[in-house]
Amino acid sequence: MNKTAEKTFNEIIGRMTGLPSLPGPVIAILDVLNNPASSAQELSEALRYDQSIASRVLKLVNSAFYGFPRQIDTLSKAVTILGYTSIQNIILTTSIFDTFNNVPHDQSLDRKSFWQHALGCGAMAQTIKSKLGMGDGEEVFLAGLLHDIGKVILDVFLHDEYAQVLKLAQEKGLLLVEAEKEVLDTTHADFGFWLAENWNLPYNLTAAIAHHHNPPESKDHFTITSLVHVGDILTRSFEVGHGGDDFIPIINRQAWTALGLKSEFIEGLLPEFEKKFAQAQAFLPESI
Repeated sequence: MNKTAEKTFNEIIGRMTGLPSLPGPVIAILDVLNNPASSAQELSEALRYDQSIASRVLKLVNSAFYGFPRQIDTLSKAVTILGYTSIQNIILTTSIFDTFNNVPHDQSLDRKSFWQHALGCGAMAQTIKSKLGMGDGEEVFLAGLLHDIGKVILDVFLHDEYAQVLKLAQEKGLLLVEAEKEVLDTTHADFGFWLAENWNLPYNLTAAIAHHHNPPESKDHFTITSLVHVGDILTRSFEVGHGGDDFIPIINRQAWTALGLKSEFIEGLLPEFEKKFAQAQAFLPESI
């Protein structure tokens, strides 16, 4: 971000009021998760502190997304079987949905379509990683889910200006990120990065949110950001949900090459993606 854009960004942040923070019980759970000396028992106890969080963890653990053959009926079993990373992903995902769902607001973005696109990006990025033999990629799913979170911040807390952004994108045939630069001199990626830092999200998630339009800028987190970048664009091309504009960006050549992708590989993704996307619906609250 250049100095002019940074000044504009700071001015906008200064005008926003009521920006959300993660609930206290969630912060306490994340503190346990981030403490290398903590035990599975301590995590289970932290989860039990908030019954709504505990019930959602068990519900998601037993969903088709994880696909365990037997029901997991206790938090201690969930923690032992899934591990810290998966529990962290569940907590962050459900908490972020709750946090933004509970903020009263006007909206220009179609929120249901927006979250379907976000889920699609996460599912696509995870599918690509799995098919490339790079592991399960659950952290990539979360990064994909959160990649456009800055759009929600702008739509909620800078509603009138963001309505102008959306209108300009449609009238001029621009990508939303291009319209944001014209109207605000900054982008949703900048605001997403700011929120991720304020919420102390893991560095790999923060980098993917900040640089999903230009993965080489993510440096040490280039692979996860490239997966999210490609997942975002392929989700657009498959017309899954709606991110606020009707255009498909060009895939960054460095990201494409580094992942070793080929057109025939992409053509074979759809069946597995559709399955993963259907399973990911378990994360969406009924109220969205």
